[in-house]
Parts: sequence; C-alpha cells; structure tokens
Amino acid sequence: MSRIKTALYAPALGRDVAAWQAELRRLDDSGLSALSVSDHFMVGRVDPVAALTAIAMSTRRLRVMALVLCNDYRHPVITHHAAASIDVLSGGRLDLGLGAGYLAAEYAAAGLPYDPPGRRVDRLAESVEVIKALFAGRPVHHEGAAYSVTGLTGTPAPVQTPHPPLLIGGGGKRMLTMAGKHAQIAGIHSNLRHGSAYDAAVIEDMLPDRMARKIAWVREAAERAGRDPDQLDYLSITWTCRVVDSPRQTDAALAEVCRAYAVDPGVGRQSAGLLVGTVEQCVEQLLQRQDGLGLNYVDFGAARAAEVEPLVAALSALD
Repeated sequence: MSRIKTALYAPALGRDVAAWQAELRRLDDSGLSALSVSDHFMVGRVDPVAALTAIAMSTRRLRVMALVLCNDYRHPVITHHAAASIDVLSGGRLDLGLGAGYLAAEYAAAGLPYDPPGRRVDRLAESVEVIKALFAGRPVHHEGAAYSVTGLTGTPAPVQTPHPPLLIGGGGKRMLTMAGKHAQIAGIHSNLRHGSAYDAAVIEDMLPDRMARKIAWVREAAERAGRDPDQLDYLSITWTCRVVDSPRQTDAALAEVCRAYAVDPGVGRQSAGLLVGTVEQCVEQLLQRQDGLGLNYVDFGAARAAEVEPLVAALSALD
C-alpha cells in the first residue's frame, strides 16, 4: 500500500510577512506533501496566484497546490500563463487544480453571472482543452462555444511535462468523468451544485457508498480514455479535522463538529468529509479509507498546522 499523501491549506497571511515565510519554511521541513490555496475573494485569504508564487519562492520541497482555480474568474489563456510561470518558479512543484465555480454568494457579490451548473461545467471542459493545448508548446487555434484562441503559443515552457499535474474533482458524475479523462489527481468530495457548503448535505454526500460510486465514475472514465486509473491520485477534502488528545474526548468532539453541520454523529463518524479522533484513531480512519475506497491523498482543509502535524508525522512513519 502506498503512502497517504497529505495537504493543508496554506497558513493565513497577515502583516508580518517574515513570520509567514518562517512558518512556510517550517512546514517545508515537515512530512506534509503539499500546501493548498483556494480561489475565493469573498471568503478566501489571499489571491491564489500571488500566494502560490510566494509559497514556491519560500520553500524547497512542498508541492504548491491550486485547490482550485475558478474557471469563471479567469480566461484559460491567463490561467495557463500563470500556471506555467509558477511551475517554472517552483522548480516543477505545481499541482494545477481547476474548477467550474460553485459559491453563489461570491458570484453575486462580484456581479458575475451565475449560470446553471451544466453551463459552468461546459466552460470548464472547454477551458481544460485550451490549457492542455497551450502547454504543448505549439500555436493553438481554438474556436469554441466560450473561448477563441488564434495562433497563440503558450509560454513559458513548464518544468513538468507535458504539463503540471491537473487536479479536477467534485461530487457529480460529469465533473468526476472529466477528472478521469484529464486529471492526475481526482478530487472526490461533495456535490456543491446548490451553491454553498458547510451543511449536512456535504457530509452526507461523502458517506462510503457515495464515495465508492464517485470513484467508480473516475476510474471508468479513465479506462475509456485509455488511461490507467491506478496511476491517478484520489484526493478527499476534509471539511473539518479535529485531533484530540485522548480517546475519551473523541465522542464529545465528534458531536460538537456534527452540530455545526446539523448532521447526526453516526453519519459524521462514517463520512470521509470529517476526521475526528486521536492521532491513532485518525490514522486508522485514513488507512480504512485508503484500503476500502482507494483514497490515497487527504487535504486537512483549514485545520491548524500544529493540530495535524502529529498526524502527518504518524502517517509519514508508516513508509
């Protein structure tokens, strides 16, 4: 069984940039696999392109993961140019996550049209094709429903070839089929078509039977595309991670977390969207998810680094 890879949202950037860079260097020396940055201007901490560049320049080893760039916020030509540049600046450590966009309140706040899910996914599918073509280093001629590119050659040439690993994911069949066709990292999580998160639905949609069905969609699409599904990474997003000191504290911590989502603790205990327990209990849960579902990559979300570092160390020790 391969090692479980681990990611964590990048630490919040405050006024003390030197302290932030010191924390990045400390995390670079940990067993963590990647630092991730999301693409939100309403609830997000920083611009992802700027943050990923700064993280890349402050670290040596960590992967820098866009989790994920919202296609509706950027033209694919701009996304490619930024991604290729970060890949070069990082020495080939970028994981390029691409998403269709989901947060309705953010679209409304910015005055952006919030089209039905199918139309947003249509645009993303076309964008992925454009971005991959731009990484090929040849003039791109594309005329599609959403984008037009005329004779443009993408630059700079990436360090990772043919392009940085693509991370595509979601909770619905169409997004996960796209992941199977194109991605090196498939994000397996909740269906967010209702335009919000952090509610009972996101936890319930990551129960084992639903996760197994989602992963099957990815694997089937990969096989149809002539790809080996066993060569993909399968990433789950942890909406809340809570590490406690003693097994006696686990039930109370789980109940508290589940109240925040208005979900029954029995559901929360089974859902891959939550991770609650001692280091040993959390490791056991992650190994069960890897063995039973094939989830070999976990993002701990917005958990505090100090809280998950013992867990990361324990997972690293399993190598």
